[in-house]
Amino acid sequence: MASWRGAFTGLVPQDFLDAMDPAAIAASWADSIAAGRSRLYVAALGEQVIGYAGVGPERDATAPPGTGELYALFVHPSYWGTGAGRALADAACADLRNAGFVDVWLWVLEANTRARRFYSAYGFTETGDRTHSSLNNLPEIRLAVRL
Repeated sequence: MASWRGAFTGLVPQDFLDAMDPAAIAASWADSIAAGRSRLYVAALGEQVIGYAGVGPERDATAPPGTGELYALFVHPSYWGTGAGRALADAACADLRNAGFVDVWLWVLEANTRARRFYSAYGFTETGDRTHSSLNNLPEIRLAVRL
């Protein structure tokens, strides 16, 4: 949860962050993985989890064939700038490429300039698509990269 709070403090309402339930989030990922809808990569130092990335097929039914999605990429704030995020993005994109995907899409909060800089440095570009987050109704933009 520290990775979420670090990424979103000041960007989303504090009551939203306070209400986040780690057990419910873990159960949701477990269900998605068990159903074959997603795969999860974890960065760890010893026994300590410092980040994770989740990937799978693009959920947007209008996406072209061969489009995967980076559902989530979070790193504990203590490890920002260490390469952990890059390693997770590399593993996630390699997974999608090996599964036959040729493009990766993701949604990022428009106000999350730190994440947008990270994804831009990785090669993601804005597609022009915009929406509002289903979790908190904040503006999001779609980014894409060709594998």
